[in-house]
Amino acid sequence: MGFGGKLSKKKSKRSKDLSKTKSLPSSFDFKDDNVVCRRVSCISIGTGSFTATGVLSVTKSSRNLLGGGDDGTYDESPSSSYEDADGVAAASGQLSPVNEVLVSRTPSIYIRTADLPTMKESANSFMRLSSSDIEENDWVDYIHKPSPTPPLQSMDPDPREGWIALDDGNGNKAPLTEVAMKALISAGLEASLDQNMWAANGPTSKLLKSGDWDETVFVSYDKQQPVPAPHARGTKGEMDVLVWSGTFSHKYYGCDLPAIRCEAIVNMSPKSLAALLVDSNRVKEYNKMSIGRDDILVLQDDEICVTKVVCGRSKPPMLSKILQLKTLLHMEELPGGSQNGYVVASRAVTHAEDAEGAADPKVVHSEMLMGLNIIRAVEGEPDRCVLINVNHLMSPMIPKFMANKLGLSSAVNFINDIRSLC
Repeated sequence: MGFGGKLSKKKSKRSKDLSKTKSLPSSFDFKDDNVVCRRVSCISIGTGSFTATGVLSVTKSSRNLLGGGDDGTYDESPSSSYEDADGVAAASGQLSPVNEVLVSRTPSIYIRTADLPTMKESANSFMRLSSSDIEENDWVDYIHKPSPTPPLQSMDPDPREGWIALDDGNGNKAPLTEVAMKALISAGLEASLDQNMWAANGPTSKLLKSGDWDETVFVSYDKQQPVPAPHARGTKGEMDVLVWSGTFSHKYYGCDLPAIRCEAIVNMSPKSLAALLVDSNRVKEYNKMSIGRDDILVLQDDEICVTKVVCGRSKPPMLSKILQLKTLLHMEELPGGSQNGYVVASRAVTHAEDAEGAADPKVVHSEMLMGLNIIRAVEGEPDRCVLINVNHLMSPMIPKFMANKLGLSSAVNFINDIRSLC
């Protein structure tokens, strides 16, 4: 039963109890050793409604809060009051009107946003435009503005960080969720095109020198059009996988870890590949190490946009522990619409429930700092796409000196596992 359902149930029960005293005369006062009956009814300071940002606007009731019925009965409507048996007024007609009350909710899912260049200013602009009924001084951390304070006490604080809540505590998007999604997509797309950030490995450098990929690799998304395929279907070249490694230029969490970029042709339509990647029930089809992925919280799920939080578990070979990632997964169309393709972004989340129980020694928690799958449509071939994968992972199972090598090989394996389904 949801929050509203609980309130309705309690209100119904209270109303039923109060109705038993409605017709008691004012002189009636039944007493025995265990029971005292007195007149009881309700007080209301007014009525109001919630706004989309969690503000309750209340208008003071215009009725006399002390008025009882002339016939000795008391009105049980929301504007009535009560007196005790000694005639002492328990409510005053001088109650101050309530203009705004911030509703305290407890979000459960949080993400980092300090490394997203557009996040802070976009959040401020959004709140000023959409929440003019809330003074800036009343903005709540995580809900209305990014906060440097970690959502869990066990986490190390960083005064430069910007944590926001993804949910409002009731299974819906928090006010800044969509702003964060735009900032995440913007940062990911920009990084995927930053040639100064990426260094190609040896085989990729040779492929690029051939010129076959010149019209496909690092082509701006602003063109809002499909890209040409560098190789025809059925040719040897269509099995190429181009890989790069690099580091993000920001100085925030995880900046010292390498990131991996890969690009390849996949003989699958952009829509089919996007649907595959967001479907938690199909992860095992292309990830042989996966032992399952569950949707923890679905905030949006339609044909043009998916936003949800998932928990994936995998069992790497030769290791006795399970690798777990709790991740935000967001899919939307590329600029220009679905005819140009899709982008699927992922980022590690912090779940409030993680603070409630003891850590499982058999589970290792890893973090996807930035995950991106850009699915670009191919000119004239609706059943083919160019897949660009960006992966920035933090895992205690991977030593830093091996992170680059393992990342490159994992990227190639990911592409080939996807291809095996075509």
